[in-house]
Amino acid sequence: MQDRTFLALALALTLVLAGCTGGSDRTTASSTIATTDGATTESETTATTDGATTEPTGTESTGTESTTVADPPEVKTENCRYGGEGDDEIVRESGACLPFDADTVYRRVLEMAGVDLDEGPTLRAIPARETDRFEFGFNDATFGATMGIAPDGPPSVFVPGFAQPNQNPDGTVSPAVTMRYVGLWNDSALQDDLDITYTARDAEVTAAHEFLHVVQFYRGSQQRLARNLTSEGVNLADVELAVVEGSATFFEAEYQREHMNESDAGRNRSAWANASAYAMAQLGPYVTGADYARWYLNGSTENFEKLYDDPPVSMEQIIHKYEPDEELPKNLSVNGEVSSEWATPSFPETRGELFLRSALRSGVNGSQAARGAAGWGQDRVVAFQNTSFSPQGYYKYGWGWTIRFDDATEAAEFETIFQEWLEAKDLRESGVYGEDEHETFRLIEVSDETVVVLAGHEDFTTQATASGNTTQVVVEHTSRDQTGEDEDEDEWTEEGDGNQTVTAIWAGRSAA
Repeated sequence: MQDRTFLALALALTLVLAGCTGGSDRTTASSTIATTDGATTESETTATTDGATTEPTGTESTGTESTTVADPPEVKTENCRYGGEGDDEIVRESGACLPFDADTVYRRVLEMAGVDLDEGPTLRAIPARETDRFEFGFNDATFGATMGIAPDGPPSVFVPGFAQPNQNPDGTVSPAVTMRYVGLWNDSALQDDLDITYTARDAEVTAAHEFLHVVQFYRGSQQRLARNLTSEGVNLADVELAVVEGSATFFEAEYQREHMNESDAGRNRSAWANASAYAMAQLGPYVTGADYARWYLNGSTENFEKLYDDPPVSMEQIIHKYEPDEELPKNLSVNGEVSSEWATPSFPETRGELFLRSALRSGVNGSQAARGAAGWGQDRVVAFQNTSFSPQGYYKYGWGWTIRFDDATEAAEFETIFQEWLEAKDLRESGVYGEDEHETFRLIEVSDETVVVLAGHEDFTTQATASGNTTQVVVEHTSRDQTGEDEDEDEWTEEGDGNQTVTAIWAGRSAA
């Protein structure tokens, strides 16, 4: 694994957990700058959208008449109540006046962590109307988007703060925290424009969250985590995110309990479990990561670095609260092959239980998605692409997603739930479902524990095969129809020791 340090970015997806803005059920979370499955970030050059201006004009033109509008409230940048004057100013502040003492918040976090540091970060506070918006682009030509893990329109995001390590040539770090949207709590017009409620208390919690990231930077926690996550066949990106951000989210909740009299502080797991597929995937590492951190650390913030030194290795462990040596991912070897004009398949990658659950959520309710994903043992997805660029201006893509479950009962439950997921779409031909030719799906049963989901262009899903046994699978794209319309769908051949090679296609039927 690459030895790297995250850029910790406070990221609130305002589209996600309805009813959880503000208070103890805040949707504000932290993330790395990379989001999920093709989503990228870029900062706008202005602080507004839809033509709004960053400077008060006193009037608003409506074409034939002008309407007087109130000037936005001023955000103080000097003579601050909490400006660091007269104290040791371990946090070196600049910019807008904050509604809390940053030095006090930082020292509280150090005390909670049981860490003795005599250095602190810089903190730049940006007034709300001078804050650049973040835009998140989304790539629809990804496996996640094809499986339904996609926003309904452009992702709506709110980024109240982030922390950066700022590596020095001598290997030390000079962390910097940026607090954004300072003063938003006094600007009702901007709150209406953003459709977000963000209070001064929320800003203090955001600072506590980011200060834990500062501690991580000083202690080298994230580098140690990266070195300790060397297992093959797990979704390391989600696991890293869940550990790094889960610990900070756990800290923010404990901070509210200890210092803000919020006895029920914490993320709303029930709301997350019933959120949209995209929200479930995005916020899953934070919600489940925080729960795992609280459980794994027995509710103690002082032993937080145990998470980085002996971390969980899969999202299954994090979601269901298993020790790092329990419920380890099962063996599964997957190869992709082509006997057609399609390009050489990609190297198999693991997506993990969170991805499986989120994909199911795009077609069934939250409870069904949880049951269908439970019992995940391992998965490997292989990407395929045709070699010719079409006159319409696109390539054809396909994915062979092999999933092994803990046992036959868990696999059968997945098949039943996934069949409902399929039947919510149009039946295009035998066992192939989809709304259009670019997003079609077919399920192949390889053994009583292992299945393959074929997804993508119908030239892939109708012409691909899967063969093998519980632990070894080959997904191949051929040049001929494989849907079994003209073949005996129940023909199997035995290969000793219970292993089977699929010679015909399981056409989307629920398991007996």
